[in-house]
Amino acid sequence: MGEKSRAVISEIKDDLLAADLKWSLFLAALKSYRHDSILRPFPSGFTSETGEKDFEALTSVAEEIPSLKTLVHQTRAEEMLSDQAWDLLGWTLQDNPFIVKSLENSQFARILELTGQASYKVEPNLLFEVEYLNASNQKFSELQKQHDVIYAYHGSRLENFHSILHNGLIHALSKNTLFGEGTYLSSDLAVSMPYSPKAKAWQRSSVGESLSCVAVCQIIDHPDVKCQTENTDKRRARAPDSLGGDVPDKYYIVTNSELVRLKYLLIFSEKSSSTMSAVQQQSKLAVWVRNHKFALLMMTYILVLLFVGIINSKGFRSFQRQYLRLT
Repeated sequence: MGEKSRAVISEIKDDLLAADLKWSLFLAALKSYRHDSILRPFPSGFTSETGEKDFEALTSVAEEIPSLKTLVHQTRAEEMLSDQAWDLLGWTLQDNPFIVKSLENSQFARILELTGQASYKVEPNLLFEVEYLNASNQKFSELQKQHDVIYAYHGSRLENFHSILHNGLIHALSKNTLFGEGTYLSSDLAVSMPYSPKAKAWQRSSVGESLSCVAVCQIIDHPDVKCQTENTDKRRARAPDSLGGDVPDKYYIVTNSELVRLKYLLIFSEKSSSTMSAVQQQSKLAVWVRNHKFALLMMTYILVLLFVGIINSKGFRSFQRQYLRLT
């Protein structure tokens, strides 16, 4: 067995679930219709001299990969994959400025102590911790020595987490939003979960064939983090460009990406035996609606702005004039 394949096999054996998750997140980004913007970093072996990305070739090589559980139990695993496939697996699983490791689900109780209880009881099927190598962690570590750290949740689509792991939450920064520009997080898991819808994942995954992922993040308690808590300055309750007033309760808006980093990943899998009944789901939805009316108000406000923008657009007026002439 070659050196590359031995190293990859060793990585998978050390933590099968963590390796499976990293590969699944990579594939989720690759298969997204937005892959050109969210598959970052992109494996350099599939980029031409002119910088053009060869998604077709990358997809073809990625489809060679069997289940990782099967791969590590093969006596002649090296012969199962092409050199390109081994290189791609190595790039995805090993060439990272961070380490992902699976945790016992009992550690979720510790996370709840750090963030606070959710509006309703919900538990992930799998839990992972992200540890950063010194070079990528230096700036945050320096700030951490000067300020307290807050723990909060961030919901996003499954396809975004490959980039979030590698690049942080800078791409999660929202612009032109009701309460100001920044990355939105919440102290309540129930608030963040709707932003992490279930998505079809890698069908050979040991983690699950349908997944959603919620990030647990560390936030530096700095004036650039807008929030409403008993211990914070009231001037921090509103972002400078907010159209909706003060930041809602249970929300954090981080206006500087250096002040937030991913620490844990909560994975909710369709394979779990604890799937909720329709009645339970309806009950939880009712609780969410009752406790988060401001979220509905925000969405309604955005829809109204969108509608007003459409009816005042030149394209709509042109269509309206043509329609009236036809009638």
